[in-house]
Amino acid sequence: MGKFLDLIGTTLAKLQIGIGGVNLKNSSGNLLVRNPADDGDASLTASTINVSGNSIVINSDAASSGSDYSITIARPTSGMSAAYTFTLPPDDGTADYVLKTDGNGNTSWAANSGATNQLAVDTTSLAFGSASTVSMFTLPANAVIQAVRVIVDTQFNGTPSLSIGISGTTSKYMSSTQLSLTAAAGTIFEVYPGIAASGSTEALIASYSAGSASAGAARIEVDYVIPS
Repeated sequence: MGKFLDLIGTTLAKLQIGIGGVNLKNSSGNLLVRNPADDGDASLTASTINVSGNSIVINSDAASSGSDYSITIARPTSGMSAAYTFTLPPDDGTADYVLKTDGNGNTSWAANSGATNQLAVDTTSLAFGSASTVSMFTLPANAVIQAVRVIVDTQFNGTPSLSIGISGTTSKYMSSTQLSLTAAAGTIFEVYPGIAASGSTEALIASYSAGSASAGAARIEVDYVIPS
């Protein structure tokens, strides 16, 4: 094998580095790093990768249809006022946590349930054969319920009744006189409790009486927020 003092270029479409090494290959002006057999891409390792363009494409050779798609990570092409570093958190977080930023490019996991001034909606399904007590969700401490609504998806027959509250005060947030499960499908009943927040959590329940109902389905939605 000859020795080159200065390698200017090659007229071939690829250049292999060492015996059995990777191939550097030209493809319409695009540099490919290929395995020795040139039948697949090879890995590239570097301490820092600088990209002069605006995006990075993962799975770039994916088909344009079907279930195999690419993912593009891109920067805003306009509107940026400063450069910043996006640092991933050190672990995989906790269920129901979200990523938050400190405004300086640092990210961390934070409990979404404790976020203030953020409207949350819980949905509970109810059917004609539901139990007399249906567990809904745990209302966080200091949360204020903005609205409670019952959406009749399928009209109930019989004489069913429903109330929303907590154990011991089953109509605290919506009483049985404020809704009718036998209303036509698509009917929405909504109340605004106007009750001050509790300093402790509350386990909300739906108290249901079937009243011989053999048909019917509904949804119970609760809008709540933790004020700052």
